[in-house]
Amino acid sequence: MKRDADGAVSDPKALVAPHAERGYDHLIEACRSTAAACPEIRSLTHLTLNTVDFCVRAAAATPFEDALPWEDDVEVEGRPARRLVRWVSELDAAMRPLNTGELMRVLAVTRSAGAQCSRLREGQYVVGVSATGAGGDAVDRAVNAMVTDLRTRHYQQGDELPGGELGRPKRVLDGQVPLVMHVLTPDQDEESRLRGIWQRHVNPYDLQYAGYYRRRSPVCVGDAFEHGELVDTFLVVPVQTRRALYRDLVFRLGSALVDLTDILRPVTGDPVERLVLDVQEGAVYVHWLDAAAGDFLVGVTVRQREVAVAEERLADLIAELRPGPR
Repeated sequence: MKRDADGAVSDPKALVAPHAERGYDHLIEACRSTAAACPEIRSLTHLTLNTVDFCVRAAAATPFEDALPWEDDVEVEGRPARRLVRWVSELDAAMRPLNTGELMRVLAVTRSAGAQCSRLREGQYVVGVSATGAGGDAVDRAVNAMVTDLRTRHYQQGDELPGGELGRPKRVLDGQVPLVMHVLTPDQDEESRLRGIWQRHVNPYDLQYAGYYRRRSPVCVGDAFEHGELVDTFLVVPVQTRRALYRDLVFRLGSALVDLTDILRPVTGDPVERLVLDVQEGAVYVHWLDAAAGDFLVGVTVRQREVAVAEERLADLIAELRPGPR
């Protein structure tokens, strides 16, 4: 292991694995500059083929505990990132039947911390950790910008728009669009209310699908997949198959989240409150209303430029849903 001790006390420190002492200078400098400019970053870890190459850690950060006797600092610091990349790879394989491209960005946010995993290119990942829940979005934006810069300038690859198009305005929805909806509640007033909320927020342009689960069981699911705006989008995977795949993904996430909570344990003991699975063509979002009770919402967009806008639209839906009766 090589530890950087040349900078000032407040500078981020680089912990470098022996195999990465040569040839990684540009990546280390990119991570160091990103961390220095974003105080919410606790650490940035770079991995190749799920091997930790180096970590850049805030000077004030407390090292993770539970190190094994033979592990050095970079192995201990990089362990959650290595496990997260494996988790992302397994989930990526499960999402491939949707035909929306690779899972290139994952953001997990809890009350007290956040973690973001970005695919830089095939087999190469960067994981950013925030020591506060509120800092999760700042870390996300910083890592997105760094990854895009490295992809486009250094590796001469295309901009995949992680997180969607910056500054994209949210479209004003005028008039209702036909939705396919399933509402599973015996309360007719609640059914009417849910149908109205979905009509006001789910649309063919950004948030194309939303599902409300209470005690881990579906209460209201609706989508605009059959709208003419999306007619060319679902030629490979038909809408009926797509609906079934999203339903299966929700149930798969139930067990996957147990593993994710364990992966994040060195960082935080709190449950995940928000999860973003950003693929090359859109994203899947999970927002919890009550993690302990199993109450959450799932949102989907199949438009990459609209990834940030669609999550904002889902937040609007949730804000209108919350005051309702249980």
